[in-house]
Amino acid sequence: MVGTMVLPDVSRAPVHVVDRGVAAPATTDPIVIVGAPRSGTTFLAEVLSCHPDLHLVDEPRMIWRYGNDRKSDLLKPEDARPKVIAYIRNTFKRHLTKAGKPRLLEKTPSNALRLPFVERVLPSARIVHIMRNGLDSVLSIESFWRRSAHGLRNVAPGRFCQRLKELSMRRAPYYASELFRRTAPLPLRTLIGVNPWGPRIPGINQMTREMDLLEICCLQWRMCVELSCQFGRTLPPDRYFECRLEDMSPQLMERIFRFCQLPESNAVQSFFQSRFQPDVPSARKRTADPAKVQQVLRWIEPTMKWLGYPLPD
Repeated sequence: MVGTMVLPDVSRAPVHVVDRGVAAPATTDPIVIVGAPRSGTTFLAEVLSCHPDLHLVDEPRMIWRYGNDRKSDLLKPEDARPKVIAYIRNTFKRHLTKAGKPRLLEKTPSNALRLPFVERVLPSARIVHIMRNGLDSVLSIESFWRRSAHGLRNVAPGRFCQRLKELSMRRAPYYASELFRRTAPLPLRTLIGVNPWGPRIPGINQMTREMDLLEICCLQWRMCVELSCQFGRTLPPDRYFECRLEDMSPQLMERIFRFCQLPESNAVQSFFQSRFQPDVPSARKRTADPAKVQQVLRWIEPTMKWLGYPLPD
């Protein structure tokens, strides 16, 4: 346990799922990228997606939430009921068949909250957990939340169409309130709270009405990182790999390749070299308001120390 945060039980006690003949077999050695928002998950997914053996399914939020729409993103192993497992596996299998690729590459930051659930659905998954200095990550989360939580202007058309495809009419009522909060006029937002952005940690709607946005971002980062580390480090070394955005380099990419058991690809290396910018990961805290930095540290300093990140002077 880190600091005073009370985290849920993530026990890995096995629960036998009845095979009713409706679930496709789990895809062979899928690669699942997790991490707190704004920690490099998108960059890593884009790099690996250049590999000819991999097909990227990017943030399929509705697929993972099937059968658990009323809940937060912190799903437990028992939430992976046979019907839920069948739906998620079959949907990913259709993605692979359509793409004509042998292996699944999946990236959803919210999965950092529910690795025991993910493992129940994809028991052979190789999980890559990428982290970033909490100060930079939290400041970036807040910036993106302010820009992206309200209105539809900042929603990429492709992502909007993806959500519509994933969402059936039967499930639409669960997300009607979210759409209302996103499109509500400014006067109403002071009453109903800001529409959540990023992983839906438990109680996030109430938090938007009672807490400072920066504090919520701290909790998002801290819960994603702590829960992923706590569960991931119980897995065998061939199933879980931790890396840090600040350490990203060609050498680290080679280690990730070996962990994922991927043959070398010139396309991946070329893409990495063209996109990699070593100064970006630590840029935000260098220009941040010192008072804001201290506010963030009050919430995340225990986790920063636990992970061995240096604290600012």
